[in-house]
Amino acid sequence: KLPLGFHSEKKNVVCRLRKALYGLRQAPRCWFAKLAAALRGYGFSQEYEDYSLFALTRGAVRLYVLVYVDDLLIGGNDPATIKRFKGYLGECFHMKDLGLAKYFLGIEVASSPEGMYLSQ
Repeated sequence: KLPLGFHSEKKNVVCRLRKALYGLRQAPRCWFAKLAAALRGYGFSQEYEDYSLFALTRGAVRLYVLVYVDDLLIGGNDPATIKRFKGYLGECFHMKDLGLAKYFLGIEVASSPEGMYLSQ
């Protein structure tokens, strides 16, 4: 089926998409591939144990990105590095920073000097 707004006089023509259209079956995979390429470009590696987890280690600095569809959970041990990384993501994609995580996938997240607490 031709996309809405696309008109062709030829009835039996097959179109090849050059990029995914929102709502098509290929769109989620194309989005993830684009995001993964941007993360790898920054220096992240994808974890084999969890395909949606990306990790970056530069000396003592560690940074992690957990991806769920189009939601990202970013964590690390250096606030300045996290801030620079968010700036990089903002240059690559239209994004909205929701601040510190309070809920993620139905799990309540709370942090204190002793550590992080997860509650479901």
